[in-house]
Amino acid sequence: MFGRGWEESDDGDRIYALHKHLIANVNKYMFLPWLQPFGYAEFVRKNQEWRGLCNKMLDIRAAEIKENPEKFKNDETALTMLLTSKDKEGNPFFTRSRMVSTVCGFLNGAYDTTHATTFWLIYHLAKYPEIQEKLRLEIFKVLGSRKTCSVEEARQIEYLEAYIKESMRYVATVPINQRINYEEDITVGGWKIPKGTCVNIPNTLAFMNPDYFGPDADSFRPERFMTGDPWAEKAKRTWSAFGAYKRMCIGFTFALVELKAILISILQRYKVELVDPNIKPEIMVEAGVNQPKNHVLLRFIKHDAQAIAVENNLVWWGLQTSAQGA
Repeated sequence: MFGRGWEESDDGDRIYALHKHLIANVNKYMFLPWLQPFGYAEFVRKNQEWRGLCNKMLDIRAAEIKENPEKFKNDETALTMLLTSKDKEGNPFFTRSRMVSTVCGFLNGAYDTTHATTFWLIYHLAKYPEIQEKLRLEIFKVLGSRKTCSVEEARQIEYLEAYIKESMRYVATVPINQRINYEEDITVGGWKIPKGTCVNIPNTLAFMNPDYFGPDADSFRPERFMTGDPWAEKAKRTWSAFGAYKRMCIGFTFALVELKAILISILQRYKVELVDPNIKPEIMVEAGVNQPKNHVLLRFIKHDAQAIAVENNLVWWGLQTSAQGA
């Protein structure tokens, strides 16, 4: 995304520490403004430092582009695109302030969310072995033993996307979201929301609402998101793990492809088990996302693709040849 590895940055650890502090405290000062005399000045200082480090990243890339413009002529990494994008009149598309805010947004949304979501995806595979097996078989039906997968092929595995959505519903990556009603007064469910009001959306509660996800909303069932399920239309419309409409997560498409690739890669190679089948991870909110409070030990068992295909009668699906040599 930024054109270099995170470990190459001298400021990586500091940026992450600032990020955690800001996310952990922003809601405190929003909901409890009378606490501002206690630590708010530090919050403001750290926010300024955070933005300063993001601005520094832009300065470094701008200098690199100036020194060797040909090298970055076709570069599509985020920093380069922010600095070189032009409007119809040929003027810079982004102000520096908007560039800094965008970099902050990328850093906020691209790290903790991805690794937390990935943990819960893998945990749910191990927790529900019958679902894991069904997902593995659906992948084999499309790919056989081939270890490469195109975006279009991944789309054909409907159960894969349904599984991701169910995992992100069952444990919401972001427990609470916030949006401002910018345009006009509106009424939702009998409640008037005046223009300019900040609305807090408790995803953790909303995603367990049986009125929208079915009477078994407290159960882990990916089928609720699949075509033909009586709750599919409502569930798909209500599920908003990445936000919705104009303010939807800018990285939604990339993140979904990334999560699909991770699951396909794991399931083609391993069966995943919990070392302790009875463990139930305690959830804590860190850096704005739902994380496991304690370590969860997982066992990855390498499996034989051909054996799985034969065992589940997938020869009938024409996978006998493609499964050989896996």
